[in-house]
Amino acid sequence: MAEADLLSMKGHHRRPAAVIFTILLAGVSVGWASQDVDPGVTAVPARIVAGVANAGQMSGETSLMAEPPGLAPLTLLDEHLPSWIRFWGFERMRLEGYSGLNYAPGDDESYALNRFRLGMRLQPVQWFSIYSEVQDARVFFQKPPIVPPNENTWDLHQAYIVLGGGEDEPFGMKVGRQEVNFGAGRLIGRSDWRNAGRTFDGALVSLRRHLLRMTAFSLSRVNPVAHGFSHHQAGNVTHGLYGGIDKLIPHSVVEPYVFWKLAPGAWTESGLPAKVNEKILGVRWAGLYTASVDYSAEFAAETGTIGGDTIGAEMLSLVGGFTMTEFHGRPRFFAEYFYASGDRTPGDGRHGTWDQLNPTHHDRNGIADQVGFQNLKELRFGSRVFATRNWTIGAEYNDWYLASARDGLYDLYQNVVAIDPSGRSGTHIGQEAGLETSYRLNREIDLGAGIGRIFPGAFLKKQTPGASNTYVYVMLGYKF
Repeated sequence: MAEADLLSMKGHHRRPAAVIFTILLAGVSVGWASQDVDPGVTAVPARIVAGVANAGQMSGETSLMAEPPGLAPLTLLDEHLPSWIRFWGFERMRLEGYSGLNYAPGDDESYALNRFRLGMRLQPVQWFSIYSEVQDARVFFQKPPIVPPNENTWDLHQAYIVLGGGEDEPFGMKVGRQEVNFGAGRLIGRSDWRNAGRTFDGALVSLRRHLLRMTAFSLSRVNPVAHGFSHHQAGNVTHGLYGGIDKLIPHSVVEPYVFWKLAPGAWTESGLPAKVNEKILGVRWAGLYTASVDYSAEFAAETGTIGGDTIGAEMLSLVGGFTMTEFHGRPRFFAEYFYASGDRTPGDGRHGTWDQLNPTHHDRNGIADQVGFQNLKELRFGSRVFATRNWTIGAEYNDWYLASARDGLYDLYQNVVAIDPSGRSGTHIGQEAGLETSYRLNREIDLGAGIGRIFPGAFLKKQTPGASNTYVYVMLGYKF
């Protein structure tokens, strides 16, 4: 699960967000950005995109990018080492600023995040390799407490062995601490925007025969610590099968899956300690209708128990995109509808709130990352254009509603932001408008900036102070 990510900085300091906003304007004026600007991603696999003429930027691949060489010390070192040993390094930094935190006027914070990663791969033979990666993630100017995911100093981020080949080979197995991403990352993803990222301890076995693919896995999410060696929670594990059927429908992939989650430390609706025994059954379909039209649809349902309570929840994601392939800048427009169920009758012993598992969040429900994948209805529209070969600009608009008025608004960590059990505060959470831009200076350096502003709806105005929330970031990433 290799990545070519950007940079991240998240921390807090009582410095006016306007200072960060000024930096942002300067950054945009020279094209500061990140190649991750691809709103409304349908995550069509590259092997599918390759089969459609002129599909180009449909799934976020960057063949349009001109990448002049830069300075990469580890790349130069690799040229003098045996071919079976390779090093990889990445430095990522991000300035972030918020105003209107907790939707309260005058609650402003800004801070800086830095993340350093150094990896080494040993591959003495084609069918066997070892990969290890250390991480040092730090936050500066943040008011206490200084905790993950912003702070995770000198930790083992990844360490795994690989037997066999990749996804295009008949057999492959990966065992150890690793990044994992399935489909569009709505259920399980590496969440790399966070300063510490996300990894899992476990094993994956992949099989492929002609157009059929299957990955069996057993994974436990690693809980990062601020200092020391991170580990997973004992007994918190997700087993599963994730399949893939290529070209069952032309130029698309159908991905059925089934997960089984076991976890301690939960609570029943009556307040009793309990264990989770949850099953998730779903399917994802993504592809290209033409070289200009991409789409994806994903549906999943959750059943099982939390102690003596039952689980009954569902999730739906629909995305459609249109790329003007013959126009300069290849502008792409997209629309998305997302639904994650909420609990309609709190206290009845039936959990109706969608369990978001371990998804990749950033820029899926808005740039400001204030809304989680639970009890939510969302309409999302946006666009992306290549201003130059290396400069990308994206804009988006989000409109959020509670799926159930009697359930709460949840953040990315499944915490309740606000709730009205009576349901009298309505369902309209609010809206967000966002703008992001990215610039690839060369093969090693990415620059980025973005801004998102949340305008509270009736629910937030009644259940919080009701101030607008603004998020601004400026980023720099260096792959050496």
